[in-house]
Amino acid sequence: MASFSNQTKQEICGSIRKPADRRAFLTGLLLGTRRFSAEELVIQSECEALAGLFPQLIRTAAPEIRFDTEFRSRTGKLPVWCYSVHDAAEIRALCSKLNIDANDRAAAVSKLPASAFAAALAGCFVICGSVTDPERRYHLEMAMPDAALAEAIRAQLELFQPAIPLKITVRKGDSVLYLKQNEQICDALTYFGAPNASMALAEQQVYKSFRSQTNRRMNCDLANIDKTIAAGAQQVADIELIQQRAGLDSLPETLQEIASKRLSDPEASLSDLGAQCNPPLSRSGVHHRMQRISEIAKKLREA
Repeated sequence: MASFSNQTKQEICGSIRKPADRRAFLTGLLLGTRRFSAEELVIQSECEALAGLFPQLIRTAAPEIRFDTEFRSRTGKLPVWCYSVHDAAEIRALCSKLNIDANDRAAAVSKLPASAFAAALAGCFVICGSVTDPERRYHLEMAMPDAALAEAIRAQLELFQPAIPLKITVRKGDSVLYLKQNEQICDALTYFGAPNASMALAEQQVYKSFRSQTNRRMNCDLANIDKTIAAGAQQVADIELIQQRAGLDSLPETLQEIASKRLSDPEASLSDLGAQCNPPLSRSGVHHRMQRISEIAKKLREA
């Protein structure tokens, strides 16, 4: 079964339809791919949708380019599709048409207009990015081939879409662009062309929030029940002590009824006890009487 990240990439690839978007998307693929130089271009991906889309993108941008195709099946893992170009002249021609310098990819980022930047960044994400399943945690990242390119993308996105503030970290020598806030990841996925993945992320956040609130309320209710039971047990112990030492008849008439009710219902809340009295008592009224009983029991213990 495809991961949430792979499903997101499939959705993005399906959204790339306009010729201008296809050109920008291909530009992003080349910018984000790890093996790209003036002599070699290798595109590798587990995304089946990209495997079908890439040849179309190449034929549209530079139909004269010939590329090798390789399919690698892997036990227990998704298969990998690999496309490679090893002719330096063809790579130069492709770079010229896309306005890319293979030795300075960062320079191409600043040349992208706002109308093309979203599709280009979507291409980068599909080839070198991932997004974690929202059931586990919120994390989106793109492991860029070099630090200058990562900074150029971060700065350009900040200019075009300040609501998506990509951050940069270094991991094992790679410059990684990342987001950890759910709302920002939702915005990024929508910007990349994956509104369904963005909606799934938002729905998961609502579900987690609801579940968290439910758990807090349940824990609070259980804590209140525990407190009620513990308080009732102490009150019963006080009343039984008075009963043994002096008898309940020794209590003022206003306390005898509530003491009897508590002995017959040790786990009842103060409100429930008050409702059983004649006339009914408020919670604060029952609490006041129980305090008086506790004081009497305390004096008996001290004596």
